[in-house]
Amino acid sequence: MASDPPPEPGRGPQAKKPARARDRKIRKGVRNVHLAALGWNFVTAPLVGGGIGYVIDHYAGTYPWAMVIGLFLGFVSAFIDLIRGVR
Repeated sequence: MASDPPPEPGRGPQAKKPARARDRKIRKGVRNVHLAALGWNFVTAPLVGGGIGYVIDHYAGTYPWAMVIGLFLGFVSAFIDLIRGVR
């Protein structure tokens, strides 16, 4: 009567529980990185919107209206991303 070979390391019912815990830990880390990136979005989105508005103002001669609208749209974009990130 031949005995079954020993299971490979990291395989079998004993390995599933640590793998699930590791997967949860990785998902939590990825979520934390995404939430930390949202802070940068509050800086970059209004700056990009304001910069685009400034360029439009420069060529259209409408200073400061396009820049103000660009800043506003940048903040709106940042808040929308915040709401999506928290869900």
